[in-house]
Amino acid sequence: HEKHGVGFFILADEEPTINRKTFIKFCQELIDRGLPDKVKWGINTRVTDIYRDKELLPFYRKAGLVHVSLGTEAAAQMKLDRFNKETKVEENKQAIKLLRDADIFVEAQFIVGLDNETPETLEDTFQMAWDWQPDLANWAMYTPWPYTPLFETLKDQVEVHDFSKYNFVTPIMKPAAMERGELLDGVMKNYRRFYSRKALFHYPWRGTGFRRRYLLGCLWAFLRAGFKRTFYDLGKAGYWGPQTKTQLDWHFDESRLAAADAATDWETNADKAAQAQERREAVRAQMKERGEERKRDRIDAR
Repeated sequence: HEKHGVGFFILADEEPTINRKTFIKFCQELIDRGLPDKVKWGINTRVTDIYRDKELLPFYRKAGLVHVSLGTEAAAQMKLDRFNKETKVEENKQAIKLLRDADIFVEAQFIVGLDNETPETLEDTFQMAWDWQPDLANWAMYTPWPYTPLFETLKDQVEVHDFSKYNFVTPIMKPAAMERGELLDGVMKNYRRFYSRKALFHYPWRGTGFRRRYLLGCLWAFLRAGFKRTFYDLGKAGYWGPQTKTQLDWHFDESRLAAADAATDWETNADKAAQAQERREAVRAQMKERGEERKRDRIDAR
């Protein structure tokens, strides 16, 4: 902050609140250093952690936490079950309310593009987002990572192995009832409706000072990315609206050379991780054996 003027940061961790004791210590350290008045920050986390820590949310806000991106994931409960989210749809709405009550901006994340996605389920996510009233909403394309059990389950359905496109904005998975262009167009429709309504009826009129400046800043960043055609790689794909949804080019690497190289790297890393785990287990077993030996020696000495 002092050297470079940084006034906002995001913890690049999918669930930094998973260890509550460590997260509380981190927040207290920020407070002790007097940083919350100078530096604000944001995180990604899960609905279950918000429920667990609902009494601590004002403390987190005191530490400078102003933005929580919440993995609500999907409108249909069956999707939540597939992602092992351990939450119910109604709990997502309540978690959003808890965060807003603590004066923390909340961004609802929705996963779209599963094999059972339809225009109707995309509409469901929009209606749900508007009913929940998060400050921000984000629709991310379904992207099962190749080294996960979910990918192993779905690998027969995965047609694209250009891993440079595994970025949550390119529809690498094709729903059974939709083309990729239709999926992208449906997502863009959700964005247009959500943020146009927010811009007209919410952001300029809700709150004062920091809250209004922050939300208008987010809106400006969103509009700027859209104008430059960088949002969702729209310019690269050639999307200019519903009239172009059947003419898009995703520029996939059909050779799959990049995929082969990446797979080799993952296998190498997996081997290293397995070897490290074996070493840790061997050390633990050795320490346990030595402990038992010392215990027997003490008994014999008596």
